[in-house]
Amino acid sequence: MTGYRIHVWFDPDGLERGEPIHDDGVITLPMIPVPGMELRDGAGQIAVIRRVILFAVPGPDNAVAAVVCEAGG
Repeated sequence: MTGYRIHVWFDPDGLERGEPIHDDGVITLPMIPVPGMELRDGAGQIAVIRRVILFAVPGPDNAVAAVVCEAGG
C-alpha cells in the first residue's frame, strides 16, 4: 500500500489525564488524518485521533506525521 507513514501514539484514558501515552509504532495510511477521525486496529478496537503533528522533515522511520489517539466508541 502506498501512502503516508504516520507515527501513532495512544492515550488510553484521554488527553491530559492519568495514564501516560504509549507508542504504537508506525502505520501507512492513504492520507494524513485529521483530528476527529477514527482508526481501527487489527483487534477491532477504535481510537479517535485528537492531535496531528506534521513533521518538517520525515523522521528516521520515514514517518511524515504523528497522531495522538484516545479510546473511542
